[in-house]
Amino acid sequence: MDREERARIVARIQEERERLRPLQPQMTRTVIQLLRRTVPESEPGVVPWVNLATIKSIEAEHGTDGVVALALSLGNWAAAIAQDFARTNGHTAEQLMDYYETQFFEDDASSDSED
Repeated sequence: MDREERARIVARIQEERERLRPLQPQMTRTVIQLLRRTVPESEPGVVPWVNLATIKSIEAEHGTDGVVALALSLGNWAAAIAQDFARTNGHTAEQLMDYYETQFFEDDASSDSED
């Protein structure tokens, strides 16, 4: 990708970000509420349903823009939490991601072999 193409992509991303900015406060509140509800949940099967209900509610109220704004907010929160967690445990964020990625592929491989 050349410099000009990269500049066009960055400009489009910035335009989209500005367009979605009015939804940011509500999506941040929604993410906080979602995390408060799901993080302490002891029954893992409940979490996907709570997440799906939240997404469908946002979609009904704000359409695709709301879902995109929610995804952006969730991504920002996930990155911040992962960085804080890694730092407090004496690791880098990359080490934390490597651990979870390895865990995911091991779990995925073991579930495939059970089928």
